[in-house]
Amino acid sequence: MISSPSRLFLVLVVLWMGAMTWRIYPQFGDTIRVDGRLTTVSDYIGEMCGQRVGPAAATCLDEAGEAAQLRLREEQGKSLLLILAPLLFYIVLWCPLRMASARLRRRANLNSANSA
Repeated sequence: MISSPSRLFLVLVVLWMGAMTWRIYPQFGDTIRVDGRLTTVSDYIGEMCGQRVGPAAATCLDEAGEAAQLRLREEQGKSLLLILAPLLFYIVLWCPLRMASARLRRRANLNSANSA
């Protein structure tokens, strides 16, 4: 059974995930970070290739599009990690530590009962 602090932590995790999803989702699909500022993929490509014409423009558009997609995937990965971080913390660290401490307490209680 889940103890009261664990329930409270899970409620906080759900609230965190909801708030961060509400905050990040509108920009999730096409926003990338360039030099510390957020911009859309199309604006990024426009900035990179706006002044070029001819064959150089086509090459630039391809390269900038690939770079923008890579940056977009990185930004989406960071956003997902930010949203899921408390849940991952709970699953990877909190639960095993709680189970290990409960097991140690049971052993201590068992040893004290056997010695008495």
